[in-house]
Amino acid sequence: MGASSWSYLVEFDGSIEATFAGLRERAFDTGDWYWRPEDEPEKGPKPRSLHEWEQSIYGNDYPGAHSIVDMREIVRDIEFHEIDQGQMLELTEPEANAVFGTKAPSVADWTRALEKDRELWDMVDCDSGRFIALNDEQGRQWVAFWGNSGD
Repeated sequence: MGASSWSYLVEFDGSIEATFAGLRERAFDTGDWYWRPEDEPEKGPKPRSLHEWEQSIYGNDYPGAHSIVDMREIVRDIEFHEIDQGQMLELTEPEANAVFGTKAPSVADWTRALEKDRELWDMVDCDSGRFIALNDEQGRQWVAFWGNSGD
């Protein structure tokens, strides 16, 4: 199947960590993740919760969820080459400036950059992701998460 690229734009929920945790939970609960029923005889029944997923072989083995469900933690203050599987690394100000033309991009800037495609995706590695805080025209805060995961 190969790895899947994914992106999410969600309203800020008090902290990046809380926003991330809520998004992962919603993605799992709504079925926004890859599932292979043919794996059940070998790996066990389909997990019914994100917690079950994380404790099971499904959450700790390939092919993975092919969504943000595969990500485990928010990291900051490390270099891109130091990112590990399951980590979401904050986009740095110089990176944001290079992609968006500003160190404080808006939701509109994100949408335009996502349409350009390649530049944002060049900033992620397999089985990891990136994030950036954004604002909209009404002053609301948002977070964009994007990455690649899966087999």
